[in-house]
Amino acid sequence: MKKFQKVLALGLAATMLGGVFVGCNSKLAEEQPVTEKPAEEKPAEEKSADPVTLRVVSMFGGTDPMAAVLDKVVDQFQKDNANVTLEVEAATADETWKSNVLTDFAAGNEPDVLHFFTDVNSKTIVEQGKVVPLSEIQAVYPDYGSNINPAALASATCADGVQYAIPTHGYYEGIYVNTDLFEANGIDLPTDWTKLENAITEFAKTDITPIAVALGHIPHYWIEHLILAEGGVKDHSNRDITAVKDTWVNALSYFKKFNDMGAFPVDTATTQNELVEAQFINKQAAMFVDGSWCVAKFGDSDTVTLLPMPGTGNGKCDGKELISGFSSGFYITKKAWDDPAKREEAVKFIQAMTTTESIAEMVTLAGGGAPAANVGELTGLSPLGAAGAAMAGNATAVDGAIDGWLAKPAWEYLLSKVSGIAAGTEDPSAVVDQIITLNNAQ
Repeated sequence: MKKFQKVLALGLAATMLGGVFVGCNSKLAEEQPVTEKPAEEKPAEEKSADPVTLRVVSMFGGTDPMAAVLDKVVDQFQKDNANVTLEVEAATADETWKSNVLTDFAAGNEPDVLHFFTDVNSKTIVEQGKVVPLSEIQAVYPDYGSNINPAALASATCADGVQYAIPTHGYYEGIYVNTDLFEANGIDLPTDWTKLENAITEFAKTDITPIAVALGHIPHYWIEHLILAEGGVKDHSNRDITAVKDTWVNALSYFKKFNDMGAFPVDTATTQNELVEAQFINKQAAMFVDGSWCVAKFGDSDTVTLLPMPGTGNGKCDGKELISGFSSGFYITKKAWDDPAKREEAVKFIQAMTTTESIAEMVTLAGGGAPAANVGELTGLSPLGAAGAAMAGNATAVDGAIDGWLAKPAWEYLLSKVSGIAAGTEDPSAVVDQIITLNNAQ
């Protein structure tokens, strides 16, 4: 990333050269009166930069492990920029904090730099026009956010379809795999759809459950991933379900196909998610689909890894697309952007907070998660955490969870029908038709 540096060489050279001339012309100096220049008329390059105070509001506070990164960056930034004073207000992002931030904006007391959500919580500040679009900043500072994965930036787009914030890290979902079970049974890891179906078939012949899932309790992640596998992010993100009905129907149909293949626990319709999760941990199941928040649950084992859901083979999903989200980031407010003394300092500070190195440190402290930049191989993470970070860093496209936008009655209806679809008592096409009706009614 381009760093801003003060170039003092010219000023120092001029000072040294002036000293040489005085030494060579000392007689002339004695014979002629000397008129001293007032201090304020020194060349611009010899002047100290004007003092600037930036008010920074961040959710990296309280017990959040990211607070350590914020403190570190703030300390170094002020050492490198003696003219800048950072007034940092960091707190846990609870409802009270969010309300206080929005109240400050409404009262005209917004900060210069804001670390805040990019989801529906950002709607008010965006509608007020008090944060600066990324494109406007990059028109002046082309390197701003240049290290951030385009998919992460797209995920952090606000409700009006515009990108304002630079994200640092987020969540991801994928297939947790007990690699030792695959190796012991001579089965290839599910890196493509054929291998996934083969793994189901082969594990079903053993006493190992191929896929640990409670379809009657939490089928959420498989719903997401089957739609992703069938339609890629393009169809998964399409909120006009009628336009992608075939993708949804085909995806949901895999519940019955997999169930008929023996993929799921025999009590999948009645068991609880905690129990199937324990099956996976205890090596009684080969695969388990869930999110990055599960990394810590599976410990430091080097026999568990994370893989993206492969595409079904119809060409819509390349096998590197993820259910993932970046729902917060760093904004520059219009107040700071329109102030010539603050604009560059605000840019510099956010660049310092969002370097690839800073992002890598955040992900390490969190024990995993989706980095917004390609951080490479991380040290300090468990093997599983590192695998998840690498998977997220290599994503070609990401999309958030469908229940983030699907009308609640439609989502709850879908959840109630998954077990029936798997058992063959519910028609996927009819289910999707009803989902469309319920969603359109909102």
